[in-house]
Amino acid sequence: MIAKSLLVVLWFPLTFILLLVNLTLLGASSKQDLMRSNQYPSRSSQQITAMAGSAQVLGSSITAGDARGLLLKEFLEGHNSPMAPYADLLVQKADANGIDFRLVVSIAMCESNLGKRIPSMDSFNPFGIAVYTGQQHGKKFKDWEHAITWVSEYLRTKFYDRGISDLMDIGAIYAPPSVENGYSWTKCVKQFIEKIV
Repeated sequence: MIAKSLLVVLWFPLTFILLLVNLTLLGASSKQDLMRSNQYPSRSSQQITAMAGSAQVLGSSITAGDARGLLLKEFLEGHNSPMAPYADLLVQKADANGIDFRLVVSIAMCESNLGKRIPSMDSFNPFGIAVYTGQQHGKKFKDWEHAITWVSEYLRTKFYDRGISDLMDIGAIYAPPSVENGYSWTKCVKQFIEKIV
């Protein structure tokens, strides 16, 4: 009984002392890491990633939405897409419709090489909307803004509003023949979604 009482009495002070020692060592380690990073700044500490919300970096606020537009613009320009000037609009319409900001661009990449192979140059249809197998026509839009707005809303109402958000389920409806080819449309779209980071 005395041994148990002694153990309980000593347990709390020993735990407190060990906690203080660990915090002291952690603080010393953090100071060394900070000094080392100031001497040799790494490239990764200067990179910006596109995440929802905003982050506090050395007292400056960075809004992630800006980074998403830059990521899309860089991707679109890297592929010489006529959609490149509309990167910010793509992000804006994705946010307004509650869809992944990379989805519309990835669909355009798989359907038309980002607008470089569309049914007709005046169609502004890089998404394969109403272009059926064996036919060369499809839905015509008046300009790129109209096309981006329309397809973003279409994805929301046709899929997300109906509870269809899994890319395989979307692909089965958006491009039914691809299901027989091992979900080739889904795999293509997913591949480009993962490249835009």
